[in-house]
Amino acid sequence: MLDRFAEDNGSQSRKDSYDGGSSSDRIGQSRTPLSIPYTTPASEFLYGTSVVIAALQARRRKLYKLYVYNGEQREAKTLAQAESTEKLAHKHGVAVSRVDGDGIRLLDKMSTGRPHNVNAGFILEASPLPKLPISGFLPVKGQRQAFQVILDHQSREDEAVNGNNPMVQCHAGFPRYPFVLLLDGILDPGNLGAILRSAWFLGVDAVAISKRNSAPLSPVTLKASAGSAENLPLLFVSHPSPFVDESQKNGWKFYAAGAPSRATRGPSLYETISLLGSPARDHPCVLMLGGEGDGLNPVLQKKADFNIGIGGQRRGEGGVDSLNVSVASGLLCEAFLRMPAGTQGFKTNHARRSSTGPNRLF
Repeated sequence: MLDRFAEDNGSQSRKDSYDGGSSSDRIGQSRTPLSIPYTTPASEFLYGTSVVIAALQARRRKLYKLYVYNGEQREAKTLAQAESTEKLAHKHGVAVSRVDGDGIRLLDKMSTGRPHNVNAGFILEASPLPKLPISGFLPVKGQRQAFQVILDHQSREDEAVNGNNPMVQCHAGFPRYPFVLLLDGILDPGNLGAILRSAWFLGVDAVAISKRNSAPLSPVTLKASAGSAENLPLLFVSHPSPFVDESQKNGWKFYAAGAPSRATRGPSLYETISLLGSPARDHPCVLMLGGEGDGLNPVLQKKADFNIGIGGQRRGEGGVDSLNVSVASGLLCEAFLRMPAGTQGFKTNHARRSSTGPNRLF
């Protein structure tokens, strides 16, 4: 159905106001709300074709309303895409509001002035994306299609969004243990979104994000992920160091990604992905990635079972000794999840953690 918005000619007491349900079937030149009509105070406004379609298809959020722009500036291609998206919304029972003329100003406010609304043509109001808070991983018995997390505390409100299911499903392309990313210090939303995009495409089972030291999962981040975040299991870690300790006790191996100059912080020697083999066939793995500037937190690096990086042909020349973190994450994830060549009995020759010396990759 098409909702109807009541005309608002009053003064705007704050930038974004809550509107519990007054509506209109069409927003035009004389019926443009002066404030954003939130369905709930926690609503988020998603933009970008890939993000909106992925959210409608995945249905991991509560979906409140789809705003569709019908202005004269629309091209035939985007009009057809908007129509198909509107049909998808109707299919899943999502209310639709059409925006004409000056109504584009409302879309601009919802997307904080992003310049593509006229071209994309729609914005989706939805609840926040589920991000399950965890404090560790439990042991994994054999190469299974799921693993279990240790849930951290969350409020009732957060639980209504995130759920409380401790099981995370895996979708491995070959027999292997789970493979998870741990992101700490990724402050740029574009980089965070690009990492999520690569992780989903390459088959990462879940992404754990440091809650207090990372970019938010903002609409900018979600757009950079090209909709991948809507499908990828996301986990929040409030205390990364105890999380690593707890998971290691339960058999998980942690790999610290870093440039060669930064790899001396931990107990293990630095090796490149060309010597990695296929560790996910031997044990559950967590690849830790740090920030764009200083790299991985030294506390986490010291806890790593192995240090891993990417060897470059011109490493160090011209002042460049590393890759952008989003580019590096794609190469590293591909190396960990590459279908191993050889027989079914193929195994990597990983040195185990011991008290007599550092761990190495051969």
